[in-house]
Amino acid sequence: GPLPGATNVKDIKAKGANAGTVILNFTCKGLRDRDVLSKSDPQILLYTSVKNRANYTLQGRTEKVKNNLNPIFGTGIDIPYIFERQTFCKVVVVDDDSDGLATDADNLGEAEFTLGQAVSKKTLEMELRHRRWGVKGTCIVSASHTTNTKELITLQFEGGHLDRKDTFGKSDPYFEIFRVTGGQEALVKRSEVVYNNLNPRWRQIEITSTQLCNGDDSASIRIKVWDYDTTAAPDLIGICTTTLGQMKKIKKEIVEFDLIHPKKQAKKKSYRNSGVLKVLQCVSVKTWSFLDYVSSGLQLNCMVAFDFTASNGHPNTPASLHHLNAQGVNQYTMAWTAIGQVVQDYDWDKEFPAYGFGGALPPNNQVSFEFALNANAQNPNCAGIQGVIQAYQTALQNVALSGPTNCAPIIRTATRYANACATTPMGGQGYLILLILTDGQFTDLQACVQAIQQAQQSPLSIIIVGVGNADFSNMEYLDGDRTNTAGRTRDIVQFVPFNKYAHGNAANLSADQLASKIRCMAEEILSCIPAQVINHHICKEMKNVIFEPSTNQQTNCKRDLGVQRENRRISVQQKVNELEASMMAFSEDF
Repeated sequence: GPLPGATNVKDIKAKGANAGTVILNFTCKGLRDRDVLSKSDPQILLYTSVKNRANYTLQGRTEKVKNNLNPIFGTGIDIPYIFERQTFCKVVVVDDDSDGLATDADNLGEAEFTLGQAVSKKTLEMELRHRRWGVKGTCIVSASHTTNTKELITLQFEGGHLDRKDTFGKSDPYFEIFRVTGGQEALVKRSEVVYNNLNPRWRQIEITSTQLCNGDDSASIRIKVWDYDTTAAPDLIGICTTTLGQMKKIKKEIVEFDLIHPKKQAKKKSYRNSGVLKVLQCVSVKTWSFLDYVSSGLQLNCMVAFDFTASNGHPNTPASLHHLNAQGVNQYTMAWTAIGQVVQDYDWDKEFPAYGFGGALPPNNQVSFEFALNANAQNPNCAGIQGVIQAYQTALQNVALSGPTNCAPIIRTATRYANACATTPMGGQGYLILLILTDGQFTDLQACVQAIQQAQQSPLSIIIVGVGNADFSNMEYLDGDRTNTAGRTRDIVQFVPFNKYAHGNAANLSADQLASKIRCMAEEILSCIPAQVINHHICKEMKNVIFEPSTNQQTNCKRDLGVQRENRRISVQQKVNELEASMMAFSEDF
């Protein structure tokens, strides 16, 4: 069967939206021998604590290496990394003579360090101490991380004319890949065994470039090919040293390396090699997390739309959903504040386009389904969260509640805005979140479905919050998480009823209760945004775009929204073409 650590190695998995993940690999030297008739069978247990050095919990364990006092462990252990949080780590090396039961394991020594030390030094060597025997042996910790660059490498190797190591058969070859840092080797990948074959072709493997070579194409990578033996230690067939950059040349030329056995080479002048290792495949694919896009300058803008239909009830009536209590809040303002507080951290100028729909505007009481709350069609932006709330309160005094609840116009307006602000001259990216706050189901549901389908290629997510106690069952039809709507290529809609978290009059809850419920609502609502941003950029093939903020560009972009609404002269297709051209030009330059 496969060797320990040959499959399901967790150290190639990046954890998406985490602040970062550090991968620790381990090597030990000069361990204490606790076995009488053989050598120790070491395994590493890693414990961590974010409180202190007295509250450790098991974070992970490596595979067991049999009969070895100088083991190199192939299974890395993942640890979530947060810069501002100190994480304490303790390595416990055990001699495991059983099937991994802790009760049958002898302690060979322990060492403590912090995750920050491992990350800053990359290779950390520590003495192993036993409370009774003192110091014996060392443990070397090698750290890599997947915080920024995530280049996924797919490799496939083939051996040729390998040395025969078995008396009654051919060799049973497998290979190990080592990252070399400061002269120290760290095992990062081990293949499966191909039995009885001198010309093996191993399965494809996937590993991040960070784990393989710390993201450095010119860093040394050592590959060792072994002959597996079920009853004894493996025999070395040969070693080669290369780089990721050399292996990537397979696109233009044949890439193969001589496998050298150092002892054979020293004994025989005519020695050439013990076989060759051929690179059959070396494919590099860039993958990016939400944090990668944010660190590259992604700007999240938020447009908010309030329901001004008559079903809300007159604002002066206490039963009205628009009625402001003594604290000046209602479900509309609480929902907006919860979302705005999170999104504003990703919007450099914190100006939000704010609209109403379904209200009758003065002086002619003409019903509008996309009017600016600040009554400025040329510039509907409001300064900050409170600016939106003030504009909303002013609009309640001047706009008559009417109807029906048509939202397709505001979705189309948001789509135009998202397309116009999707890029900057410096190659930066913008992404729009449309927050619709409504007290009932959309009366133009099919028109909304069509508008959503047309918006799927735009950098846009739509969040719908249902306020009040209305029946919102049909609204879930728009939520891609709950339905498989025909024609939907990308899920951009999330629907959440406010009363799922705050029943009745939420303003009467205690401060702690209200804060907890609103926090839960915001977390559920916004949890979908990172994946939707990533999916959009995958669809548009916009990856690793470097961004320098341009105040003039962002300001003009937002102010142009009112102009678009008035004259409709800007061509969406032209903007998309300009976006694709700028992305292509930047990619070529990059």
